[in-house]
Amino acid sequence: MFMDKTPVICHITLGHNPTDDRIFYKEILSLKKRYQKVSLIAPDCNPPDPKYGVDYHPLSESGFFKKLWQAYYLAKQIKADLYHFHEFEFLPPAFFLKFKYRRKVIYDAHETIFWFFIDFSRHPKWLTTVPAFLAHAMEMIFSAFMDYIVATIFIAPWFNIYKKRFAKLYNYPVISFWGSERADVGRQSNPVIIYPGQLVPARKIETMIRSMAFVKPEFPDVKLLIVGRASNGYDARLKQIIDDNQLNDVVEIRPPVPYESVPDLLKTATIGISSLTPNESFRHSLQIKPFEFMAMGIPVLGCRVPSIEFYVEKTGAGMIVDPPTAENLGRILNELLSNPEKRIAMGQKGRQAVTEKYNWRIMENRLFSIYNKLLKC
Repeated sequence: MFMDKTPVICHITLGHNPTDDRIFYKEILSLKKRYQKVSLIAPDCNPPDPKYGVDYHPLSESGFFKKLWQAYYLAKQIKADLYHFHEFEFLPPAFFLKFKYRRKVIYDAHETIFWFFIDFSRHPKWLTTVPAFLAHAMEMIFSAFMDYIVATIFIAPWFNIYKKRFAKLYNYPVISFWGSERADVGRQSNPVIIYPGQLVPARKIETMIRSMAFVKPEFPDVKLLIVGRASNGYDARLKQIIDDNQLNDVVEIRPPVPYESVPDLLKTATIGISSLTPNESFRHSLQIKPFEFMAMGIPVLGCRVPSIEFYVEKTGAGMIVDPPTAENLGRILNELLSNPEKRIAMGQKGRQAVTEKYNWRIMENRLFSIYNKLLKC
């Protein structure tokens, strides 16, 4: 096995942004504290700042199989001692890296593959069930050969059979990243309701927009700020809904901002909205946006899924929109907008929760423990 005095670490992602908050700003920057040589293979967009000292290898190929092959080729060229990858599609190449080249491999499972196929497919459920089952079967078979698997508590049951090689690693916020300044959630004038994230139908963006028809009459100076990028077809649909409901003066859609600019963006917010779709995929996932709102002292609204129930409702950091309809969301928004003391109290409870319990510091030590164990083998 290739080894030298300084272990070489390589993270691989086929679909995430190179500066993804979990992969880059948490895992990779944590690893840079311990390991000098850290590489990242990721799509060719938004390259990380060279100041971080991460060796970035962009994936220039388009098309699934070409990109997969390029990632595998680059991984071989890097000759890392440990590969940490973030998509189930890379499981077969990881298998070869482990057994042909005698490398250590970690599979970082971000979602439940079966339900991800079902809930995010454009095709009918009956048509995606078989591919979803096959993808899940492939994931379970190849996972048996990985040196370690990490995932959140809501995905953990799928990997219980690999207990000795499995660890729960939660996408908690890095407190220092969010600074000491908080959003002014108690202000009375020009309140801003914010949703930053993917603009896809599964996130119920249309429901958020339509809810403003119930809020605008009560709070005409309100603003719903949607930050993200949609496909051309979906972008046109969202704009049509805004026009049809005469909401151009209260709904604004902006392109995404670099991750390092997110704290400044959230400082403008009065209320934060997370995904409002209680599907099976979200029921088994741990969303990062609620934690970011909590870190900035912003009250959180989300749908009834286990992560929101546990981290938001239980801590008093926000409210659950159930059912997640436009009318009900509008009612809850009106309730919070008319009660600044309640918003402030929720924001304070959320900030306290992430400061004292739900932050990256504990997860960082867990990550170090896994790497120490594997690199000593």
